[in-house]
Amino acid sequence: MIGKEIISEKYTTIAHATEIMDERAGFDELSYEHGCSLDYLRKFSTISKEDADTMFEQLTNLGLTEKMAVKIIDLLPETEEDLKIIFYRVDVPENKDDILEVVSKFK
Repeated sequence: MIGKEIISEKYTTIAHATEIMDERAGFDELSYEHGCSLDYLRKFSTISKEDADTMFEQLTNLGLTEKMAVKIIDLLPETEEDLKIIFYRVDVPENKDDILEVVSKFK
């Protein structure tokens, strides 16, 4: 275990995690594991942190939980079938068309 204790937990988007790791890489040498994590984040980060923050606010205003909003931002679903995969344990929200409209603005 790298850390000794968990101080807090929070869901975060790939875009936000990329920015955090980039900042850390700017002032400190990254370990091998952190370097691999940063490579992964850069490969899969498709939108900017600012767009992710805006989309997060819009999705939570539609009634989505923080966890589901982050998953949608990271995966950017295009169809209702994509949403069903994200919401595989719960029912897809009735406002699914609104969710897909928000996502389409940022693609």
